[in-house]
Amino acid sequence: MARDPLEQRELVITRRLKAPRSLVWRTFEDPYLLAQWWGPENFTSVITRFEFRAGGAWHVTMRAPDGTERPVRYHFVEILAPERIIYRPLPSPAAVWRGNPPPTYLATLTFEALGNETLFTMRAEFESAADLEFASKSGFVRGTNQAYDKLERQLATYRSEE
Repeated sequence: MARDPLEQRELVITRRLKAPRSLVWRTFEDPYLLAQWWGPENFTSVITRFEFRAGGAWHVTMRAPDGTERPVRYHFVEILAPERIIYRPLPSPAAVWRGNPPPTYLATLTFEALGNETLFTMRAEFESAADLEFASKSGFVRGTNQAYDKLERQLATYRSEE
């Protein structure tokens, strides 16, 4: 049986986060909190522009452990607080990616309240199955999962402060 064409070019990551939706949402809408966990393990992030609204821009530079900087620019397509964020990365000709540019995709983040927990889902819809395969091989999937691991650790620190 053939797979649905969308399934062949869509990456879905789901996490059940041990924090209320309002707190999880805040870690996405507050650039200071977002910078604490955004990016792969051992990367740091500096957010230089953050217009959290439909049509707004989001510029972040991720710094690798070796000091290499990877600037990424995003465009917010839709924000429906506290349920959904849709964004896409924009090409950045100035980016130094060592032959590993960020993939082109449309990301849809959803936040479902489950009492004191949140079902968080990220869907990245790529232009083609080949683009998704390239993204997987180039570390996008691993790096994205590492960022969400960092988010979970960050959320745990907020709980311990309560």
